[in-house]
Amino acid sequence: MRSTYISTLAWTSPSRAALPKLQSDISKATTEIATGRQADVGLALGIATGESVALHLARGAIRSQKEGNALATSLIGHSQAALSQISDDANLFLKDILAGQAGNSSGAILADQAKSALDALTAHLNATDGQRYLFAGINSAEPPMADYATGPKAAVDAAFAGAFGLEPADPQGDPKVADISAADMSSFLDGAFADLFADPAWGANWSGASDEALTSQISDTARVPVTTTANTTAMRNLAMAFTMVSELGTATLSEATRKVVLGKAVTVAGAAVSGVISLSAQLGVSKSRVDAADEALAKVSDLVDQRINVLEGVDPAEAKTRLDTLTTQLQMSYATTSKVMQLSILKYI
Repeated sequence: MRSTYISTLAWTSPSRAALPKLQSDISKATTEIATGRQADVGLALGIATGESVALHLARGAIRSQKEGNALATSLIGHSQAALSQISDDANLFLKDILAGQAGNSSGAILADQAKSALDALTAHLNATDGQRYLFAGINSAEPPMADYATGPKAAVDAAFAGAFGLEPADPQGDPKVADISAADMSSFLDGAFADLFADPAWGANWSGASDEALTSQISDTARVPVTTTANTTAMRNLAMAFTMVSELGTATLSEATRKVVLGKAVTVAGAAVSGVISLSAQLGVSKSRVDAADEALAKVSDLVDQRINVLEGVDPAEAKTRLDTLTTQLQMSYATTSKVMQLSILKYI
């Protein structure tokens, strides 16, 4: 009769060998419960892994597009807010001019009001969203409008002095301003003065903006403007109206000549207000298109998420049951190993 001897190592090895796999399976089950997806997608999907990768890339592209559209919406909102303020200031200016035409404001007061309006226009057109100048077009790193005193003023003074033989250093303070006739002023406003707000003088003296507005890609096939620029006709006309009242001797012009200036300012500013409203409406159209693009993205995103869930998703209840079973098995393995390790022939001698 032969006796077979079983060593303590032989008794304990199977239990100890099972522990790493149990621990690994528990880790996977825990991950699946926490994430709602397969712990090892490649292992679970096999050949379908390629589709999963493509879907995740699509999800990332959708997320990036949504972020871009959010920025576009923000830029449109900032631009429309600035345009609204510009329109309000222009309407207030028109109200002041109409009061002046009715004899309720002096030329000096009107000149001061126009100067304030010009300063406000410059500030609004140099507005930023914290990262770029809204009205600079694609030259968004540079302020679009020059400060009047250090920029356009020299050209305006030179044109005014040259047209009427005034003191170049201070044409507005020249007593001969009172002698300018209505007809001569009208010709000047339509000629040399208007040229200051047309190219190339506008770009040389007033604006560093680009004619091309900032645009944003809102979908694979659509791009929309999200700002406008300081070079639009509306902005040039506002600058022209404010400047003619503030910088052409309104305080000392004859009554007839002042009426010419104020009448021209009303016409130009009125057209500018209409232009500003049109610019804001165009941005409103852009906002509607961004909203429509976001709705389409949301639908596509839902489809992508659903397909990813079909491929990678796990049943939380099943994963929890599996985790409980594995945990019980692990505890039993620990207990069995402990009992086996305590067995010794010495206890029975």
